[in-house]
Amino acid sequence: MILGITGGFGCGKSSVLRFFESENWFIFDADAVCRSFYDTAHPDLVKCIRDNFGEDFFSSGNCIDRAKLGTRLFSRPEEMKLITDILYPLLTGELVRCINMCRKKNINGAFELPLLYEAGFEKFFDAVMAVWCPVELRKQRLRNRNFTPEEVDRRDRMQIPPEEKLERADYGIINSGSLNELEEQLKKSVIILNKY
Repeated sequence: MILGITGGFGCGKSSVLRFFESENWFIFDADAVCRSFYDTAHPDLVKCIRDNFGEDFFSSGNCIDRAKLGTRLFSRPEEMKLITDILYPLLTGELVRCINMCRKKNINGAFELPLLYEAGFEKFFDAVMAVWCPVELRKQRLRNRNFTPEEVDRRDRMQIPPEEKLERADYGIINSGSLNELEEQLKKSVIILNKY
């Protein structure tokens, strides 16, 4: 089973991914993969940032100031596209490589991609699971992680609404209770998924 996991910002996708890791599935965290392109100063990314935004977005040498860049990009969707046009092909290459590895080894894989539908990645998966929680709870969780309401709103505007992701997915997880309640739902889901 090659499972794509998505959901709104702050819905609990990472908790779901950790559950699948505890079940010995191969896991893929798209945010971590994209961070690695920044951290290793991928030449295409460095060139794009230098050409379009200048030296202000580098802390030293080729070290990209992700926080500063993120603040700018989340308020300017047209500039965000300059970066996603570089990142998406790189991410797609790594995604396809890992999916092929899972298929070759005949192992289950759980792939967390916040922008799975936005990027058209659903075609790569046997099934998609969307994680959802009520908007106020989601915003409270994000406040607890030190995101400002403005940051949350900016990110929300760049994504398909969580309700639509839930509607489009093959499996839905409602993450509005405790971690134990989330894990109980996932235990039931994994029994079904392991039969695929």
